Amino acid sequence: MTEEKEVPTESNGQENNQSEGSEEITELENAIIRQVEYYFGDSNLPRDKFLRDQVLLDDGWIPLDILLKFNRLAKLSEDHDIIVNALGKSRSGLLEMTTKKVRRNPELPVPEMNEERRKELTARTVYAKGFPKDALLDDILKFLKQFEEVENVIMRKYQDRQTKNKIFKGSIFITFKTKEHATKLIETKGLKYNDTELLILWQDNYLKQKQEEYAAHKEKKQKKTQKGEEKGEKDDFKLPTGTVLFFNEGSDNLTREKIKDALTSLGGEVAYIDFNQGDTQGWVRFSKENAAKELSEKFTDGKVKIDEKEIPFKLLEGDEETAYLEKTVEEMAKRRKNMKNFKNRGNNRGKNFRGKGRKRRQEDYGGGPPSKVKADS
Repeated sequence: MTEEKEVPTESNGQENNQSEGSEEITELENAIIRQVEYYFGDSNLPRDKFLRDQVLLDDGWIPLDILLKFNRLAKLSEDHDIIVNALGKSRSGLLEMTTKKVRRNPELPVPEMNEERRKELTARTVYAKGFPKDALLDDILKFLKQFEEVENVIMRKYQDRQTKNKIFKGSIFITFKTKEHATKLIETKGLKYNDTELLILWQDNYLKQKQEEYAAHKEKKQKKTQKGEEKGEKDDFKLPTGTVLFFNEGSDNLTREKIKDALTSLGGEVAYIDFNQGDTQGWVRFSKENAAKELSEKFTDGKVKIDEKEIPFKLLEGDEETAYLEKTVEEMAKRRKNMKNFKNRGNNRGKNFRGKGRKRRQEDYGGGPPSKVKADS
């Protein structure tokens, strides 16, 4: 049996207790009428590809055997006589039937499911949340009898990853025949189902709210990813401590090469010199943990002779060192990012250039190989 994607409700929102001839309608017959009218109703038929294909085969007529492939009708009854007798008591005028077939009344054309139609349906559809996960459609339909002109109810479900079973979310969409009838539900305060107050919203407002939540979640996820990448980059550049010396009595003739030579001669392994010729101050960072601290102990009165001048050096410690190393890490990460961007741009330019080159050659050759030219004798 085929599985229905959406769940049905009464086509007119009311029980058909009696036919025109005052003939009693049983609960089972009422359920059959409700179910089959849902299949052929304005809400389902425009979207049901299987049924739409079937109605094209025999002037709109659908054999009962085909309808009984749908689970909900088959669960009600598989007896053709019971189904035919029940449908004969319908008062909606939606259906026509024989002893073996059913069709939608040809005088009631099926509305086209276009954008205008979708907006019109959304405008009279309400979202309701707060039903228990084990609630049945029939129980929800009985609950909704207090509201007039319920046209369609969809129980919102999700598929469990492990069991593959479809599980009710506890929320539904209710479509009314008019917006005025839907408004009555929206304006009902404190509506409860089994002592649980329901959350009631217009479907359009609910969808906008979910879109905003999704956008906020996506933005938060992107920020988290970006923060993680930045943290990862900073972790890549994690620098040892006790490695920075500071000086502020530079001269116009002082260069990084001279500074490096002087400190290397004392046994220091210089990693980076933050200084430009002409500056009066600078920083020297070493490779190994506590290298600057150990080297500073070799200085005479805290000074190093460079280019015939005694220059005082200070070991950065505590907050001073932390601030400098953090700034250094940020600059290193920024340089890496710029290098990646530059590399990507270079690759793209290369692709574009190669593509244009191929195009030019094709144009030169008229789209094919060059023709052979006989040499002049």
